[in-house]
Amino acid sequence: MASGTERRLAFVYRHLQRRYPGEYLLVVSPEIFRILNRGGFGLDRLPGVHVLGRRFPLDRKQGAHASPLVNLGRVFTLLRYRRELRALIQSEAIGLIHPYLELVPALSLFPLPEVPWIVPIVDHLPKYFDGHSVDCRLLLRAISLSEKVDCLFSWVADQVRRLGVDPRKLNYPAWNCVNHDAFHPEAKSPLVTFAARAIDWKNPMMMVSVVDHVLRRRPGVRFAILGRGKMAQDLPRAVSRRGLEDQVQIGYLEDPSPAVNRSLVHVSLDRYDNFSNQSLLEGMAAGCAVVASDVGETHRVVTEDVGLLAPLDPGAIAEAILSLLQNPPRMEQMGRAARARVMENHNVDRYIDYLRLVHDMSQAGPVAGGVLQDSARRP
Repeated sequence: MASGTERRLAFVYRHLQRRYPGEYLLVVSPEIFRILNRGGFGLDRLPGVHVLGRRFPLDRKQGAHASPLVNLGRVFTLLRYRRELRALIQSEAIGLIHPYLELVPALSLFPLPEVPWIVPIVDHLPKYFDGHSVDCRLLLRAISLSEKVDCLFSWVADQVRRLGVDPRKLNYPAWNCVNHDAFHPEAKSPLVTFAARAIDWKNPMMMVSVVDHVLRRRPGVRFAILGRGKMAQDLPRAVSRRGLEDQVQIGYLEDPSPAVNRSLVHVSLDRYDNFSNQSLLEGMAAGCAVVASDVGETHRVVTEDVGLLAPLDPGAIAEAILSLLQNPPRMEQMGRAARARVMENHNVDRYIDYLRLVHDMSQAGPVAGGVLQDSARRP
């Protein structure tokens, strides 16, 4: 499956081509290229998309939910990609690279000295900021070799700064962006959606318990628990044990927008932070009232006019959902406000304005909250 980062970047690239045609090249693995096309992103119809060659035969990685560098075969795949990227830099006269996800640790070990690069930090897991894990050390090495750092949001910049990184390297937008084209309000049905990778810190099993709580009091509601990951096989069994098969859709949709667009309430239960969670923002873009775990900086996005925050407890989350379902006017008003918030704060054009500042190597920076803090030019 495509991660939230991969979905976001595919959406951003389409709009980069709209605003700055011919200036950017998107380099993507064949697996993600196919998945994103099936998910409606239309990369096969966009100019400037380069699909990398096949993976190494012993590479056993399956999907974005797998850990980076999952085995030796994956390392050889990444080395193949590095060689291909190096040739592409020369043939296309590429002047800057902005790699994502597992290419970042790969390039920290095997850098490309021919061209400057920007290191993005798109995750908020503690292992990246603890100062001693392999993940943190690889990240710090990548940062030391890079020109700038693109932090997903301000909290990430704060964590990296505490690790001793020069603050002048750190950039972050005011808000993340989301695919507000595909996710938009449609005629609503009595449906509650949850779309996330089926991994422990996204809490899909907790969502099954939430469903059980809600259906005891509102049996007419339907639920969709969507996602793929190492816990995906456990979810149908958990639903079956509770006798909820007829009321809960379990599975994976490469394009979940048709389901989310019709739902009344969208739920996000990240263990650490929902602030930049693509699924949460997709629910808001779809005009859903949202319920989210009260962790990290989620409160900055889920304010009382767009949804409800709850502790990571099935009963509390169920009560939040029930309180919305029992008050349709309030729920509808929240959905309208959520869509309006996305179009104002999380609009792709606002995010592209931020990227353009970061990509300008003549700027001393940094860009904080989407605003250039120092307009002085490099000598």
